[in-house]
Amino acid sequence: MTEKRYIPMTKFSSWMKDYWIILLFTITKLMIHIFTATNYGLQRDAYLYLAQAAHPAWGYFSTPPLLAFIIRIHTFIWGDSVLALRLIPALAGCAGMFIVGWLIRQLRGGWFAQVTGLTAYLLSTAFLRPSVLLQPVIFDHLFWLLSAVVVFRMIQRQDPCQLLWMIPVLGLGWLNKYSIVFYGMALLVALVICRQRRLLWSWYLPVAVAGGLLVILPNLVWQYQHNWPVITHMHELQETQLVNVVAGDFLASQLFMHAPALPVWTAGLIWLSFSREHRRYRVFAWTFVLTLLMILLLHGKFYYTIAAYTILVAFGGIAWERWMCRSHPLVGVAVLSVVVFLGIVALPLSLPLYKPERMAEYGRMQIELGFEAIFKWEDGKVRPLPQDFADMVGWDELGKMVWEFYDRLPDSVRSETMVYGENYGHAGAMRYHRPGPSCPEPCSFSDAFMEWVPRRPEATYFIYAGYSDRLPVYFSDLELVGMVENPWFRESGLPVYFGSHPTSELFRDWEDEWQHTRGRFTRKR
Repeated sequence: MTEKRYIPMTKFSSWMKDYWIILLFTITKLMIHIFTATNYGLQRDAYLYLAQAAHPAWGYFSTPPLLAFIIRIHTFIWGDSVLALRLIPALAGCAGMFIVGWLIRQLRGGWFAQVTGLTAYLLSTAFLRPSVLLQPVIFDHLFWLLSAVVVFRMIQRQDPCQLLWMIPVLGLGWLNKYSIVFYGMALLVALVICRQRRLLWSWYLPVAVAGGLLVILPNLVWQYQHNWPVITHMHELQETQLVNVVAGDFLASQLFMHAPALPVWTAGLIWLSFSREHRRYRVFAWTFVLTLLMILLLHGKFYYTIAAYTILVAFGGIAWERWMCRSHPLVGVAVLSVVVFLGIVALPLSLPLYKPERMAEYGRMQIELGFEAIFKWEDGKVRPLPQDFADMVGWDELGKMVWEFYDRLPDSVRSETMVYGENYGHAGAMRYHRPGPSCPEPCSFSDAFMEWVPRRPEATYFIYAGYSDRLPVYFSDLELVGMVENPWFRESGLPVYFGSHPTSELFRDWEDEWQHTRGRFTRKR
């Protein structure tokens, strides 16, 4: 009896001895996100994903279904407070942290390699900020890293059977964010280029491909039934956002967003490219270069590449440990000091530490120093706050304005009132901040909300959040309820109107919009 208890405790003690540094960094990362979780509100996109979670499906207009599924389970257990919701990306980021540490140990890295690699991962803006945002991007990072781990294990063990792990990794990665196809293609091409290509030529490859297709089949069926909205969405992104991507800014942002980790990931890339000790893993250097080129040529946003750096951070820790052993310990101390210094300087960009006023002062200072690329929004303009930060304020003010006005309406009017948001941010924020389920569900023709919008607006009164210049012809009576005046809000000045007795113009435009959105994405039987 005593022996049975002793053996597991011995194994646990041994495991803790091996992994205590990794666990310490992982817990530190989690605590950082918990302590800063409520400094700002939710970001615009989070409201969309919360609405999707309330309407389960195998796909949505702009995103696959996995995040909505995760949110639905998480909120059922923990609720939908800002702190509870911020735990989702924080835990995904912590999982990435642990895997990086595990990789370093698999490469026989000592304590310095672990501390260097994990410090770079912990303090890099590119890895910190996605762990704050309730978006598919943080899970995209995780699945890219896991796909690299599968290839790593395949090479390490010289076992093509490991390819079967690509079925859940790439399958779930696709159901989270379609961009995983870029990294998957880069990995495949890199394997073909390198000597490890012989591991591909087995029956495991077609089985892995077939299994992955089976996992994503429900989403492909959904896409087919809805006339492939992902293609339309990508086309719209290309016209409205990706057209503003400039190669120079793209490359500069690669350096800025990973500034604290720059000495580590560059060391990892050099080590992979020239080291004899780990030349069998050179496939990851090729994968990185191919991913960067692919996204650059397709005019992708600069942050599409973030996850490709993760594996380099692990090898960077190994590189500096080996170089330190060959030169002088002070070399390692100097590198680690640079990473910590840059990480602390960039921390306000990485986490919502400062309130908007102070953050704007910090932003102006960074712009004056020449770091305006970080403050360039999707429209190509430079502003004092990063776009993600400006998208985390003002929404609670919108919700408060709308529902306080709604509560003042007579019961007979409330029962005949529809709430409408011009875009998914408006509709999603009003939905999240409504006082209770008895309040009407806001609707919109924007993004996934088009799936749930009624064919005909059966209402006498409307609360409308948006800028449409057609409102005066839509209603017999129209009054301005108020405007969101927060100067740091991305849509500062957003008006809210109350319209009554809709005219035939509203019904005509509503039908046209329904045909253009919902109707266009419904396959005729």
